[in-house]
Amino acid sequence: MHTNIQKYGGDFRNVLDKEFKTSNNITVASGYASLDVINAFEKPFIEIAKKGGTSRLLLGMAFYEGLGQKKLIAVTKLNDTLKAYDNNSGVFVTNGRRYHGKVYQFDKDTTSNIYVGSSNFSASGTKGNIECTVPILDDNQKVNLIAFLNDLYSPSYSISIDQADITVPGKKKIVLDKVEGLWTNLKNYDSSSISLEKLPKFVFPLDRVAEKEKSNLNVYFGKGRENKKNGKIKPRPWYEIELIASNDLNSQTFYPKGDFLAYTDDGLIIPMRTQGDYFKNIRSKNSLQIFGIWLKGKLEKSGVLKKYEPVTLETLEEYGSDKLTFYKFEEGKYYMTF
Repeated sequence: MHTNIQKYGGDFRNVLDKEFKTSNNITVASGYASLDVINAFEKPFIEIAKKGGTSRLLLGMAFYEGLGQKKLIAVTKLNDTLKAYDNNSGVFVTNGRRYHGKVYQFDKDTTSNIYVGSSNFSASGTKGNIECTVPILDDNQKVNLIAFLNDLYSPSYSISIDQADITVPGKKKIVLDKVEGLWTNLKNYDSSSISLEKLPKFVFPLDRVAEKEKSNLNVYFGKGRENKKNGKIKPRPWYEIELIASNDLNSQTFYPKGDFLAYTDDGLIIPMRTQGDYFKNIRSKNSLQIFGIWLKGKLEKSGVLKKYEPVTLETLEEYGSDKLTFYKFEEGKYYMTF
């Protein structure tokens, strides 16, 4: 094992230095990578591809969290150089789900050395932090890991970085002007003017949808959409959400059907709509992001949710509520609280 502690296997960086010099093909699949390590292994990646081997680097969190400007330039340049050799080499990002693993595959003439553990392809992962990364010795596990990596790099899970519209943090607005205009133009009211006593209600249990793949609250982490202007794939808007009510919910007496106004517990009036089969889709009108700015915004303001992190059961627990409640006080009007 390699822990970056001398008496427990030493720095994983030493392993990388050795393996990059002696391998015919290299596959690195890491959640994160640092600019200095990318630059340090740029030439070995290219040399392997130049000799007819395959050099692959996957950055598992970049599509959703973005990359710093210099790092984006570095990996774009590396990708362009590797792809020129036309042997499946290149830099990739996952699309559809975040990848947080750390797997390294080094092919020799007749064998493969594979390492799995906690070490990102970064200075902290390979030297600075206390980590634990181990070589895989069992042949069956090697076969399964190689199959997993090949699948991970397939179009089912990943795209080339030149197909992705990677955000540079701070360079793009999270909410575009059109949506921001809809949000700022929402009507306000005095939330204390509505008495909830004896009002019929409908409760949506958010714990049903938190943490699930492609969750209604986490559509940002689903498959990206094509940017019609440049043909690249980009993540869906951060604040875009839509709740899907199962039959046991949308069949309830006071479940809203069609267009309605949601009077929020913090004094906003949001035009809402349920649509689709059995009115199962709960969404804000005009833009799905309005609902998300309100709901995710509450989580952000309370300090339990950071941008580009999924809403989880723990998020809701820290917030102190896992229920979205609609109190019907007039036809087509609901008091919405979270």
